[in-house]
Amino acid sequence: MKTEVSDEDLETEVKAYEYYEQSLVQKIHHFYLSGFIETPTLYIDMIHKIRIAGPDEAIIIHLNTQGGDLSTGIQLINAMKYSNAHIICSLEGEAYSLGSLIFLAGDEFIIHDNSIMMIHNFSGSVYGKGNEQVSQLEATIKWFSNLALDYYIPFITEDELEGILKGEDLWLQAEDVRKRLNKMVKIIRKAQKEAKLETKK
Repeated sequence: MKTEVSDEDLETEVKAYEYYEQSLVQKIHHFYLSGFIETPTLYIDMIHKIRIAGPDEAIIIHLNTQGGDLSTGIQLINAMKYSNAHIICSLEGEAYSLGSLIFLAGDEFIIHDNSIMMIHNFSGSVYGKGNEQVSQLEATIKWFSNLALDYYIPFITEDELEGILKGEDLWLQAEDVRKRLNKMVKIIRKAQKEAKLETKK
């Protein structure tokens, strides 16, 4: 018995795949850190919104700052660290001192042309009697050193960090920042791959 195959049947038989579209709505929050970063109480709303943002949201932090209050920066960085949102840090002018730490705490980075970054040791005041000032200074140096290790390495080298802790300033143009970020990503990916292989042993 002869079976006839129509053109429609032939088209169905040779179809390689099916195509569908899905539209997603993503909420994107934009925060502009411009100028000097001041006391933590002025940033509670920003910090709270970052901390509670969901995995389907994105946070873009636009940076053009000379730095500022380190305690504000620490609270902001912790909110970024524990947020479920995807956090993008955009360098749009200056990211000096604390600004560089906040920038490097992001998940993704945008570097605009003619931007500049400056990394240096912490600055601040110590209070109390002489022995209290010494204790406070020693504790602060240790605290900042640990913070710098967490966020500056491997963006900068350990030798560069040692120089910074001794008082040197590191100035980076936009292209320098891009090159270092690319190198940092390669180092982190290599470390992740090695850690994954180690867990399989």
